[in-house]
Amino acid sequence: MKPIFDIQPLIGTAQIPLNAPREQILSTLNQPFKSINKYPERAQSSDAFYRNDVHVSYQGQPTSVESIEFAYSDLYDITLLGESILNLPVKSALSKLEMLTGHTPQTDDNGYTYQIPSLGIWLWRESNDNFDENGFYFFTIGVKAIAEPL
Repeated sequence: MKPIFDIQPLIGTAQIPLNAPREQILSTLNQPFKSINKYPERAQSSDAFYRNDVHVSYQGQPTSVESIEFAYSDLYDITLLGESILNLPVKSALSKLEMLTGHTPQTDDNGYTYQIPSLGIWLWRESNDNFDENGFYFFTIGVKAIAEPL
């Protein structure tokens, strides 16, 4: 049976909680991984799991989970608050996201990325080529930790 990763805004998933220590994630997932330089400007590498379909990025010392990005994959199922998002055309996915969160997703790059900054949620599509008769689809969904206001 495929694992299900259910994203909870500001929390992460049951298997990959935001702000959890890296060692906890490696132990919990118990999957082969490789360290990647996803963000060259950062000191910490990210870990890629499930054939490079799940990226976990870290912050701080000791390292803790800063963000998680899930690509559409046949190795696991991904949901947001219990609802599938990546298998919906963009317009439907955005409507579902707004319905689930009560927030309107925003884009700053002509619709390739939509985000809800206050919840740390984003959806991304790489091009205008990922479409069928229903329209375009997002390729990844992510969640990140939000810094506490000082």
